[in-house]
Amino acid sequence: MENKVKILGIVKMFCSICEEEHNVELIEVEREIEIKGEKVKHKEKMYRCNKYTEENTFENGEVWNENLINSYDAYRRQNDLLTSKEIKQIRNKYKITQLEMAKLLGVGDVTVTRYETKQIQDEAHDKIMRLIDENALIALEYLENNKEKFQKGERYETIENNIKTVIVKETLNYLNEQEIEAKYVNFLEENTENGNMSLEINKTEAIINYISQYYPHLYKVKLMKLLWYIDSIAYKENKKSLTGLVYTHQKMGALPIAYDELLKLPSIKVEEEIIDKENYSVCYHILPNENYKLKVKLTENEKEICDRVINKFKNFTTKELINYMHKEKAYTDTKPNEIIDFSYAKFVNI
Repeated sequence: MENKVKILGIVKMFCSICEEEHNVELIEVEREIEIKGEKVKHKEKMYRCNKYTEENTFENGEVWNENLINSYDAYRRQNDLLTSKEIKQIRNKYKITQLEMAKLLGVGDVTVTRYETKQIQDEAHDKIMRLIDENALIALEYLENNKEKFQKGERYETIENNIKTVIVKETLNYLNEQEIEAKYVNFLEENTENGNMSLEINKTEAIINYISQYYPHLYKVKLMKLLWYIDSIAYKENKKSLTGLVYTHQKMGALPIAYDELLKLPSIKVEEEIIDKENYSVCYHILPNENYKLKVKLTENEKEICDRVINKFKNFTTKELINYMHKEKAYTDTKPNEIIDFSYAKFVNI
């Protein structure tokens, strides 16, 4: 079954339909296929030659392989299994190769390679991979149990140290989350101060990562304003914010409680940029973190709200955004350090 065709671009290449080199369209269609007895919908790429009206699409080896992986990943998502990308993210987390991960798990040498390319993992192996992803202590235990599979020497010790580094990070992350939650201990009850939503750290991480993908020049001050607008629109339309963050009136606009701690979460990739070497003044650049596996995914409605805010302010400088926010009734009607109640969301100017 095919749906509407989406044109992704034009590519000059050898066309296997007319057997000559010319411009062809790279297109994407949604297809329904059967995998392991289940009907699965997935997006499939192919090239289209416009010199012919029938049988005018073809694939090369690269696109065929990508389509195969995409179809298997669609099946995986449908059956709550790790996707090929998520399996790779686990390897990247511990900085190990496909072969090393196979040895760590105690499976065949090419097993992980197949899982990342052309084979769907069984539920037992999927469960093990999830365990070592969620708890680095379990990864260390598996490494030690399968130590004989590794050659003696530096590489085993390197992998061991990589896992121990993750353990330390996970411990610090836990402590950081506890610190954030401690600052929200007085906002456990859902009301208009938190947008009728208890604190959602994982959702906040997902939103920040989503914004950073579409906002190349995203810095701390700008990010905090964008979060306020996203939460305010969500509350205005659904009587619930998305993050549960509580915002206060500060000099540069709305600022959530525990904003510094939020940027210390491991899912948030932050680079310090020195803007004044003499006084060591820095700004904080937030970047996409492609190697971190987020714990929650945004719904299409949540993405749509984020997109509206991103598109509205994408050409604003930080100063322009601050000035814009200063004109909001939520800001003009509150005093410094006061909580900006979400009852003001009905007046938000976007």
